[in-house]
Amino acid sequence: MTDNGQICGFCCKEIEHIHWYGRTGAAQDGAVALFWTASGFAVETGAGALWTELEASWSQYEPWVGVWVDGVQVSRFMPEEGRHWYCLFRGLPAGTPHRIALLKETQAMSGDPQHRLLVHALGVPRAAADKPFLPLQARSRRIEFVGDSITTGEGLAGAVDEMDWISGWMALRDNYALRTAKAFGADFHILSQSGWGVVTSWDNDRNCVLPKHYGCICSLAGGQENAQLGAQERWDFSRWQPDAVVVNLGTNDCGAFRNPPHTDPQSGAVWKMRVSDDGSQNEEDIAFLQQGIKDFLAAIRSRNPRAHIVWAYGMCGFELGERIRAAVEDYARASGDTAVTFLALPSMSDETEEEKGSRQHPGPGTHRRASALLVQELKRALGW
Repeated sequence: MTDNGQICGFCCKEIEHIHWYGRTGAAQDGAVALFWTASGFAVETGAGALWTELEASWSQYEPWVGVWVDGVQVSRFMPEEGRHWYCLFRGLPAGTPHRIALLKETQAMSGDPQHRLLVHALGVPRAAADKPFLPLQARSRRIEFVGDSITTGEGLAGAVDEMDWISGWMALRDNYALRTAKAFGADFHILSQSGWGVVTSWDNDRNCVLPKHYGCICSLAGGQENAQLGAQERWDFSRWQPDAVVVNLGTNDCGAFRNPPHTDPQSGAVWKMRVSDDGSQNEEDIAFLQQGIKDFLAAIRSRNPRAHIVWAYGMCGFELGERIRAAVEDYARASGDTAVTFLALPSMSDETEEEKGSRQHPGPGTHRRASALLVQELKRALGW
C-alpha cells in the first residue's frame, strides 16, 4: 500500500476482492496487462471514489478505456503515455457499495507492437483505506466471444461519415457482446481483431486469422515487451471454461473475394479468394473457407468440451450466410456434436440513424437487434 497524501494505493497483487475480465498478462512487479477488447477489472467499493494507476504506450494506435458504475458506462478516455494515476469516479456516498469497472475499449493492436496498457494499482480515499474493497458477487455464467471489427465495436464511436481507421472509433457502449453478457449477468471474454477472418483477412492475408491465435493468451500482440508480459504464452483453458462460445466471423473472408491478391513477405506465396468468370465466388475457395470453419469449430470444442457454440453472422451483410450455415451443419452432423448452432444476425439498414456507425460499420441499433436474437438463442440452447 502507498499513501500519496490524497489517496491510498494498493498494487494489484495486494487486492483480494477484484475481478479481471479477459485473457490478461502479468508484469514482474505484479501489474496486469490488458490485451483484448473489454479486458479490465471490476471492484465493489463503498469508498465513495476510486483511482487507478495505468501505464500506456503506443507508436500508432493509442488505447482507450471506459469507466462503468453499476453496469452503466459513465465515461471513456485515452490514457496519457507513461505511468499516471487517474480518478475513475468520485462523489459517491461513502459507505454505499458500488461496482466500478474499467474496460479497455480498443482491441489488441496487431499492427502496433508498442501498443500496451497495464494496470499497476487501485486507490481509494485515505478514510476508506482499512476496508477499501468488498467481496464481489460471483458470476456463474460465462460467455466467450470471438470475432472481427464488429465484435471489437469498431464504428460504435464517431459520426457516420468518419472513415479514418483510428482506435478512437472503437467503443463498447451498445456492443452486442457486452449487451448479451449483461442480459445474463455473465462474465465474458472477447477475442477480436478488425479485418481478420477464419481463413483470410479482408485483404487476402492468410496470416491474419483468429484461429491461429485462439490457443494463446494474445499472440497477435507483437514485440518483445508484449512477449515478456505473457502475450505469446499458451492460454490455460482450465482457468476459465465458458458456458457458451459465440463466433462472429466470415465478414472479412467474404470481403477478400472483392480485393486484390496478397503476397506473403516471408514465403512469396500469392493468396487470393477468387471470383469466377460469372461473378460468383470460386467454389474451391468456398470449400477452403468451409473447411476452415469446421476446423475452427473442432478446435473450440476440444478446448471447451461443455460449451454451447453459436456461429453468428450477418451484421454487415449475409452474402456468405448460407455457405457458413452449411459448414456449421456439416460439422455438427459429421462430428455428432449437437451443441453447435448457426444464427443469422440482422444486417444494418438505412431505417434509422442508429443502424449505422462510423467506418461503414454497424451502429448501436444493429448491435441491439443482434444482441436480442443472440439472447433468445442462448436462452433456448442453455435454458437460461
